[in-house]
Amino acid sequence: MAVQKDNEDLLFTLNAGLKILKATGEYEKIYDKWLGVYEEKRLWDEVKEYTWLIGLIMVVLILLVFGIFTLRRIVALRTKELVSANKFLRENQEKLNASNEEIAAAYQQLTASEEELRAQYDEIQSYTEKLENLKQKYQIAIQGTDSVVWEYNLEDRSIYLSEEFKDAYGISLKEKENIHEVLNRLLRKEEKEKLIGEFIAYIQGEKEEIYSQVRIKGKNNNLQWILIRGKGVFNENKNLKVINGIILDITKLKEKEKYIEHLAYHDTLTDLPNRLKFMEKLEREINENKVGAIMLLDIDNFKEINDTLGHVYGDKVLKKVAEELLDMKDEKLFISRFGGDEFLFLIEGEKDVIEIENYAKRILDILKKNIIIGENQIHISCSIGITLYPFDSNDVNQIIMNADVAMYMVKDFGKSSYMFFNRHMVDRVKRKIEIEKMLREAIKEDGFKVLYQPQVSVFTGEIVGFEALLRMKKNPISPAVFIPIAEETSMIMDIGRWVAKEVIKQIGIWKKKGLNIKPIAINFSAKQLNDLSYIDFLQDILRKEDVETKYIDIEITESIFLEKKDETIEFLDQLKSLGIGIALDDFGTGYSSLSYLTFLPVDKIKLDKSLNDKFLELKSISVMDSIISLAHSLNLKVVAEGIEDMEQYKRLKVGKCNYIQGYLFSKPLEVEEVEEIHNYNFLQNK
Repeated sequence: MAVQKDNEDLLFTLNAGLKILKATGEYEKIYDKWLGVYEEKRLWDEVKEYTWLIGLIMVVLILLVFGIFTLRRIVALRTKELVSANKFLRENQEKLNASNEEIAAAYQQLTASEEELRAQYDEIQSYTEKLENLKQKYQIAIQGTDSVVWEYNLEDRSIYLSEEFKDAYGISLKEKENIHEVLNRLLRKEEKEKLIGEFIAYIQGEKEEIYSQVRIKGKNNNLQWILIRGKGVFNENKNLKVINGIILDITKLKEKEKYIEHLAYHDTLTDLPNRLKFMEKLEREINENKVGAIMLLDIDNFKEINDTLGHVYGDKVLKKVAEELLDMKDEKLFISRFGGDEFLFLIEGEKDVIEIENYAKRILDILKKNIIIGENQIHISCSIGITLYPFDSNDVNQIIMNADVAMYMVKDFGKSSYMFFNRHMVDRVKRKIEIEKMLREAIKEDGFKVLYQPQVSVFTGEIVGFEALLRMKKNPISPAVFIPIAEETSMIMDIGRWVAKEVIKQIGIWKKKGLNIKPIAINFSAKQLNDLSYIDFLQDILRKEDVETKYIDIEITESIFLEKKDETIEFLDQLKSLGIGIALDDFGTGYSSLSYLTFLPVDKIKLDKSLNDKFLELKSISVMDSIISLAHSLNLKVVAEGIEDMEQYKRLKVGKCNYIQGYLFSKPLEVEEVEEIHNYNFLQNK
């Protein structure tokens, strides 16, 4: 039986029927009947025979078709319901998802809010702890500084003081009292007016804060210094309502301030007013158009006291001098220590020169007395420079300078006296400044030259060496004038190097010319000790010019030992170890020259012209003979300087002096002149 190709439902029903037939065994019977014995029976007979079966199959098929149709409708309805349900579920799922997202967002928001609340809570806790810490620190600060908290109410003019006020000052107040009543109880009239003025100035905007130091009657009616500080609190309309602040006990601070002020204006050694105090007082005198005099005192030779007896002893001398000077103090006289060994005196309202001189004479008389310190007795003197104000000047610094100039004039004229300032002294200072300028130009522009003065053997008349003497090419100024200025300005170090270099170069030139080389003495200033690399410099020049050290002598003076004695001896030992000769110049001009000879590494001494002039007289010749004999006993050669006549020469020869230097035989010579007399014998050709 054919089935329509596209009728899938009928095909499904037939296949179902066949499966039932196979299940019941009817299929085989039908198959055998129809397919196995097809030729034996006629078709109609077979149909008849199986009509009931076919009818049954048809009924079954109809039922199957109906069942399938019904089933399909049911399936379709269920499918539709499922689709509808599925759609409904999808829609509700979307709504549910949306709700879940909203819930999640709400949850996140709640979580964030919780975290924020927790953070805020933590922050509040932190602030609370900080406030507690600050409160504790505040209490510590208040208690540790003896502070008192106060508050002033502008509306009712009441003031509140914290409990610490009673503890600190022993004064009990009500919780709030009228400010005027409180101030009347605590302050004296002038102090109250000062403090009220401070409050008014602040309220009127003239000051940024209240800051006032006043004294109050504290415990046992003792006056105590307090510092009152405060600032205002403003309302929303920027109107001042209250002023808050603290009170500090500054009594100890005031005591320290007083002590510090005393230190600032007084000398720590003598307790006299110091230079600053003196200058302020003089400034007031000048500004108020007053008259008076200034005296500057400098102790003579005080450096020798320090160097021989020590700085501790020197300080005791200064204290003793201060005590002696204070004994002459009167209502006109103001005494101060200017510094070092200098004292300043201000004579107020005095213009009478005779009266001013009397003050100077009294000072000289006081210091002429022997000063006794411990078991030692010492004699001192002083030099005093005097200037009048406003006659000499109305400028404070110039007045002091005038007194200083006058004092140094006293030094130049023999010390232990006094001088009034005059304009000629200024000319002297100006001349000094001019010479200083000349020296600086000479250093820059090759303005120096070296002359050479022969040193002659007393016994043979031959030249044994020379002394190198510095001169300025363009200015015929004596070395005695410009050398001290060079030392004061430290130019001597540059000049000293120039001289050494020039002399060594000249020796090198003479060596190349084949001259018989003789030692040349170079003067060395005490200030040159500050030239720490001088020896290295000297060695470099000697090496460069191929000059042996034995041809160089260094001449020193005893002033070189006034400072850094140990370092000086070490310096001389280094020179000596190089083979350089050492000569002690100007011997006899100092009080302790003989003591130096016992420990100095010197080879010769040079007797100063002043010593020769004094002791080469017949009545004093024994002194000169003794000095020469002493030097020889120490294995030292002796050179006599400044010898100008034959009688002096003869007496030195009798005394066995080794060498002579002076105009008797030769003046200082230029280089060309030295070459002419290099091998000259002064005795044979005299």
